[in-house]
Amino acid sequence: MITSGYVAEMAAYSRWQNDNIYQICDEIGHEERQRDRSLFFGSIHHTLDHMCVVNRSILTFLDGTMPDRILPDQVVWSDWDKLKATRLRQDDILSAGGRNWNEAWLGEEIVMRSPRLDDPPTFPRWVMVVQLFNHQTHHRSQVTSVLHTMGIDYGATDIPWRPGAGYFAG
Repeated sequence: MITSGYVAEMAAYSRWQNDNIYQICDEIGHEERQRDRSLFFGSIHHTLDHMCVVNRSILTFLDGTMPDRILPDQVVWSDWDKLKATRLRQDDILSAGGRNWNEAWLGEEIVMRSPRLDDPPTFPRWVMVVQLFNHQTHHRSQVTSVLHTMGIDYGATDIPWRPGAGYFAG
């Protein structure tokens, strides 16, 4: 079981990492974001779009609604500014979750209803919250790997070094 403190820490960490990556992606420009880099979703832009699509799906699911199915090759936010705005809104929702998602809500059993599943699974809501953060980390690491091969320093990625975390004096 996770706590609202866990959600708050992971939301702050995700925002920090997302801010870093999106700032770098602003600097490298449209062509470099769109270039096929042999990632699972091809380009950096499509990978970041996929992260937002999955975030939206999980956040929708947490509210008890089955999200619309999006095909893996579909880009939902082809406009960079709209993708950035979507990511910021999602980071705001996750930050609010750290304040508002209590242990009772996180521990509620939910059913993953889907027309594709004859026997839908039931599990505690917190499992999908953890999945959301894990999924983001997975795909951000793909993007940072590409940035590394481009010779770009994307900065620290370790939770204790998050600015404002207060883990270190100084």
